[in-house]
Amino acid sequence: MTNLNDVRGNYEFKVDVHEGKTYKTAWGWLGLPGQVQEYRSQSAQRGVAGCTGDDAGHLIGNRFGAPGGTANLGLQNWKQNRYGTYKNLEDDWEVKRRAGIDIWVQVTDIFRGGEARPFMRQVVWKERVNGSDTNHELVFANAHTPESRDKQNIPPTILEGEGGKLIPVDFRLRRRL
Repeated sequence: MTNLNDVRGNYEFKVDVHEGKTYKTAWGWLGLPGQVQEYRSQSAQRGVAGCTGDDAGHLIGNRFGAPGGTANLGLQNWKQNRYGTYKNLEDDWEVKRRAGIDIWVQVTDIFRGGEARPFMRQVVWKERVNGSDTNHELVFANAHTPESRDKQNIPPTILEGEGGKLIPVDFRLRRRL
């Protein structure tokens, strides 16, 4: 049996409230998949996402050795989490970690006042190769799916017989315009 490294202590978490928004942040150096213990708490995931139509998505994936508790979970569009853009980012990180690239990440779920579901996720990270760092940033909209709208009793964006309603958002400033 292989001894896998426990790197849960390499990650930090905090929640801040600023100007009416809540920021739930996780950060740390990614562990090497296959060489770190994975921590997934199905009870924590059910507690976060049970019956919402969303996934309880890890801010930092458990494949990198991050803790599996609620501090590292947020309601996330299930398609984005399982098959989409956020999973693709984590897959890319895994390939790079296996190639020997060190990666430090900071993931922040951003909530509007009084809401339990983040409307966006900001990800910043640096990749270190031979002592040289490159910095990166992506912002993910956390759009509802038909399933999450149904389970959370959220009306469709476009009502029958009406045109669409555009909600202008400045993702850099993390606010609606």
